[in-house]
Amino acid sequence: LVVVVGLIFWGLQDTKLPTDDPDAIVYYYGEGCPHCKVIDEFLAENKIADKVSFEKKEVWGNKANASELGRRAKVCGIQPEGMGVPFVYAADKCFVGEPDVKKFFAEKANVSLEPVETQK
Repeated sequence: LVVVVGLIFWGLQDTKLPTDDPDAIVYYYGEGCPHCKVIDEFLAENKIADKVSFEKKEVWGNKANASELGRRAKVCGIQPEGMGVPFVYAADKCFVGEPDVKKFFAEKANVSLEPVETQK
């Protein structure tokens, strides 16, 4: 019985997320992902990093980051087939896909998503 309880406890440890600031924002992306490129351009054009503190983690080439993304998605009830990048995890909430991630950062940075009209 002690061994079974120990194995269950050990198994639960594997699903724990890294301890970090509860206000931390983590942006997961894949190198070569076209939707992530759009997000990266949006972040750069609007100087989001100057307005919002976030960590950026690549998941296609980094197994540890990919595993972390999987655990974070699980917290949000997202099944593996529903996971994808771009992906933002903030305050136990998940934002998946280009529109949701862009909207999240725009709101956090108080930036408009509407294109600025040029005067003629």
